[in-house]
Amino acid sequence: MSKSGQDQLSLPLTQFAIVDIETTGTIHDGKITEIAIIIHDGEKEIDRFTTLLNPQRPIDRYVVKLTGITDQMVADAPLFSEYADKIFDMTKDRVFVAHNVSFDYGFLKKEFAQLKMDFQRETLDTIDICRRIIPGLPSYSLGKLCNTLGIEMDSHHRALDDTAATATLFERLFKKDPTTVFSRIKPDMPDVRIPPNLPASELDGLPTTTGIYYFYDGDDQILYVGKSVNIKKRVLSHFHPKEKKKWAELWKNVHSISYEETGSELVALLLESQEIKELQPPINHSQKRVAFRYGIFESKNEDGYLSLAIKRKDSQEEAPLLEIKNYHEGKRLLLRQAKKHELCQCLMGLHRLNGRCFHYQIKNCRGTAMGFEPPEEYNKRINQAKNALGMTIDNTLVIGQGRSSEEYSLVQIEDGRYIGYGFIAKDDANQPLEDVLAHVRKQNDNPDTRTIIRNYLSKNKHDKLIVYKKNPDQGRDF
Repeated sequence: MSKSGQDQLSLPLTQFAIVDIETTGTIHDGKITEIAIIIHDGEKEIDRFTTLLNPQRPIDRYVVKLTGITDQMVADAPLFSEYADKIFDMTKDRVFVAHNVSFDYGFLKKEFAQLKMDFQRETLDTIDICRRIIPGLPSYSLGKLCNTLGIEMDSHHRALDDTAATATLFERLFKKDPTTVFSRIKPDMPDVRIPPNLPASELDGLPTTTGIYYFYDGDDQILYVGKSVNIKKRVLSHFHPKEKKKWAELWKNVHSISYEETGSELVALLLESQEIKELQPPINHSQKRVAFRYGIFESKNEDGYLSLAIKRKDSQEEAPLLEIKNYHEGKRLLLRQAKKHELCQCLMGLHRLNGRCFHYQIKNCRGTAMGFEPPEEYNKRINQAKNALGMTIDNTLVIGQGRSSEEYSLVQIEDGRYIGYGFIAKDDANQPLEDVLAHVRKQNDNPDTRTIIRNYLSKNKHDKLIVYKKNPDQGRDF
């Protein structure tokens, strides 16, 4: 569809507050001396307001020469605080439009802040849209634009005349290409550097709910996948001027954003991990590895002692208790359990027994390898360590917050492995558990997903857990 031929009925019903101010000087130490506002719907003017304001300080000489506004003219004018409510209401729920909008908007935001009023508006710069809709002009200053385009201006650098000229310019631009006008509306996002290729409207439309988000390049290829309990807040944090330099590539190349709401933080964590492994986004680094070549295996020696050992998966026929990325990760996990449960590092192959055990001498174990403890006692602690290595729960359905107040999220674990996630309407949650589990979408289990679930459940006390028994021959016992 042609931009200039855009059906007006398909465009948002939006009003615009076109503003111009005059000041005593720069934004650092200046105050407003005059303001004008014209309310516009894109086709015609609806309302207007203008007034001088007493800045309560002298006006810089060069500003007097530029605007013609003198100290005597504003001496008896009202203070900004006297018209603050009117200015606030006239711009409320309207797009704030100005020629070099950062100047006018910045001054007003500062004035309202001094009155302890939170002034946040969507903004639109007529310089920006004019460069896009009418490119190649020799100058985009308001005075020279008016000369080039034949727009009348009686008194340049007076608020009402400049606002009226800006309104005429805006009306022409809107008529010529309304789609571009709407695409350049920017939300008020302090300390955010909007990427040059990303429409600001995509940031404004992001939800503040829990879920995952995707950044795409100009070829619609995914650059990055992230997760957050507040999608909008997290996305904006990537574009903060003080963000780490590693995001420079993302800032430069991102062209669009999409997202998927999950409601549940656990589902968001699991979905993020899954998407990173499947899509392999170039800017993501953690969780991209999908090769788990080692495992922790269980065995029993001739004396009846259970043991946990690190071995390569490809040299073993049986399935490991836990898949791991490398030997060092497995050693770290086993040493932690050995310390916690007083396990024998000699039996686990982490330490050689030369005469008397060193760890027994320093009272870190009970001398199991030397026969000082019966297998029955030692094996109880080995089983405790096994549970701590993998899932701390067996056959369980985790029920949490859904994507709306009418929905629950579901995460299923069975035989100590992650089965998948899903959603169910609260009205359907009283079905037999077998029918509830039918809403679970099957997913891949791996060490990362088990770690995510284990860590989440160790900290989260709000989700509901339904534990069930599973008989291999007869199905589930609910």
